[in-house]
Amino acid sequence: MQDQTGIAFRGFILDDFQKEAIDYLLEGFSVLVSAPTGVGKTLIADYLIAHAISQGKRVIYTAPIKALSNQKYKEFKEWYGEEKVGIITGDVVINAEAQVTIMTTEIFRNMLQQEKEELNDLSHVIFDEIHYLSDESRGTVWEESIIFMPPQIRLLGLSATIPNADELAEWIQEIKGHQVKVVQKTDRIVPLAHFVYNPLTGVTTLPRLRKAWEKKLQAEAGGQPARGKSKALCTHSDLIREVRKRDGLPCLYFVFSRQQCELKALELGERFNFLSTKEQAVVEQVVEEVSAKYELEGWPTLHRLKQLFIRGIAFHHAGLLPALKELVEILFEKNLIKVMYATETFAVGINYPVRSVCFDAPTKWDGVSFRPLTTLEYFQMAGRAGRRGIDEQGFVYILADLDRYQLSEFPSSNVNDIEELTSRFNLSYNSVLNLYKNHRRPQISVILNQNFATFQARNDKIRLEKRLAQLQAKSGKLRKVICEDWGELSCPHARFLAQKRLRKRERRIRFIKGRIAKAAAAREIEELKTALAQARPRQCTADQQKKCAQRVEFYESLYREQLGLEESVATMKVAGRFEDDLTAKTAILEELDYLKDGNLLPRGEFAAQIYAQELLITEFYFSGFFHEWDEDQINAVIVAVDYEPRKGERVPSPSLLPFDQKPIKKIIRDLIYRHGVDDRELQFFPSLSPLAYRWSQGCDFFELLNYTDLQEGDIVSAFRRGIDLLRQIRAACLGEDPILAAKLKNCMNKIDRDLVEVTL
Repeated sequence: MQDQTGIAFRGFILDDFQKEAIDYLLEGFSVLVSAPTGVGKTLIADYLIAHAISQGKRVIYTAPIKALSNQKYKEFKEWYGEEKVGIITGDVVINAEAQVTIMTTEIFRNMLQQEKEELNDLSHVIFDEIHYLSDESRGTVWEESIIFMPPQIRLLGLSATIPNADELAEWIQEIKGHQVKVVQKTDRIVPLAHFVYNPLTGVTTLPRLRKAWEKKLQAEAGGQPARGKSKALCTHSDLIREVRKRDGLPCLYFVFSRQQCELKALELGERFNFLSTKEQAVVEQVVEEVSAKYELEGWPTLHRLKQLFIRGIAFHHAGLLPALKELVEILFEKNLIKVMYATETFAVGINYPVRSVCFDAPTKWDGVSFRPLTTLEYFQMAGRAGRRGIDEQGFVYILADLDRYQLSEFPSSNVNDIEELTSRFNLSYNSVLNLYKNHRRPQISVILNQNFATFQARNDKIRLEKRLAQLQAKSGKLRKVICEDWGELSCPHARFLAQKRLRKRERRIRFIKGRIAKAAAAREIEELKTALAQARPRQCTADQQKKCAQRVEFYESLYREQLGLEESVATMKVAGRFEDDLTAKTAILEELDYLKDGNLLPRGEFAAQIYAQELLITEFYFSGFFHEWDEDQINAVIVAVDYEPRKGERVPSPSLLPFDQKPIKKIIRDLIYRHGVDDRELQFFPSLSPLAYRWSQGCDFFELLNYTDLQEGDIVSAFRRGIDLLRQIRAACLGEDPILAAKLKNCMNKIDRDLVEVTL
């Protein structure tokens, strides 16, 4: 390795793990870095990019969310100059062939499937937050990106602490054909102290809370009424008061509900003011500058936020306008926000460390139900606590309202309990089409066996077979030393059990009334007596009998485990795990005229370039809807495609929709009931369609809010997703249908304006 002792980069002296990773990268290896949140993983990526630029090489930086992509673009543009940096996030394309190109992981996967020529001069791909590979809804994107990445390109994967980093690296190494080095850092520069808070105990540890709670329950069971603090409400403001007393500000307070984020911030604002007069003046100035930049004067949400800002309080979630989120982040970065209420998205990648992190609950809503936080999720968020060079220690608190949550639901504060990454690989129709487009059928089977799920299954089977072999050897040796009379009536143990059984039958026969039944019982007793009389009992001491029983008990437990493992090994499928799914989806695509004999038909060629709701959009296109609808109707329809409504959100009545929904519903019904497409693959929810129609016609955003209860950020997000889909459709039809492509460009321009437009 090169000697990099004392090397400084961007004002930091490189740590050993950073130097180790950089050395491996410069030597031509791919590298996977597994380290806690907040220890400086991204500095490795920054160093690699700076080095690549100095060498005239090209790098792609992928991020899991658009907000992180936008943030990195702004950073890199400031460091390296606008001409060297580009960004592609689907709805935004700037300088796409730049030396450093930032993009979402989805865009990189899509680029690989289309075999873009611009990948030829690529040196490295950086996968930030590569542990997203284990995400149930999006993990496949990471796997496909790694599988289809050209083997000569090197990879830098940045991950939160994961226990099976070596396994992930071995998989990448196997399918890419070059060595992947693992750099792991388990300790933090600023260590974390973990606490819970309840009025009964104040700030304490989970084991101490458990003891206090058990004592309280015992007292109540004994008829003693709860007294004092044990009756008090468990509130976020009490926890913030304790954090403030312990000099724990600034604090990032995670709440897994947008509405609760806002309510709690407003409640705290009524009780606390964390800023001096001088700091309040700076807040006023920043608010004024950002308001003028984005023309936010008079915006109601800004007014509510400003009342909190001047007290050093804020909230941050996806429902906020992007401009307002930027304002919150600017104030937070300037240390003018002392308590920030935020949803989980604030924990992803955005580097705003604090002294303390609080959790409003140990559980979160996952879209289906409330479930306990995983240990990985907990550390991903808790890792924001502790500012390097400022704090000696970071502090983490969980609000422990045990009237709502069980102690068993609290995540572990032991980093060794972090869950392993597991593959979530699945095949979409788009994936199937691109496999047929770029590969012949035998190659497809090989590729389907290259995913992380198959690799993990093979490893699991190897481990099980190894354990089975050990059990078989151990049980075989043990069987040889077990007494040959074990289980026979000559064995004292078996004889004792038989005599006990005989006495029981002799007692029971006296109560049997039926003649036939009594005769049968008598025969059974005689047979048992005869067998006992004929058997020659072994003379074994009590100690010998005890040892023999223990030996047999151990053998039987081994044998039971052996039988279970034999069944698991026999039924475990490794190769060809996804062949059935491929066959089923291929049959549907052939029936729909997307495929024939492994070749893509016009519908298939089109759908291969659509990466969300590909079947639905393709059927719209080939039914002529995009030609029939006017530009404003297209925009109204497109925001409904792939839209996931929030809880309680309703579809407007058909009379309020600016298009006829009947032919759309018929397409969806036919795909589900005639062709067998899973209804989860067909998302169409037009709650935002009337808003998109008005917006497309030139309506002011402020006026738009009069027609909806939805939050501004959700509207902007839906409109930007619509731009992304329109861009895909336009690219898919550009060669064959330039007139429609021009029409779709106009559609995009009508949406991409004013507050919806991304400013980078």
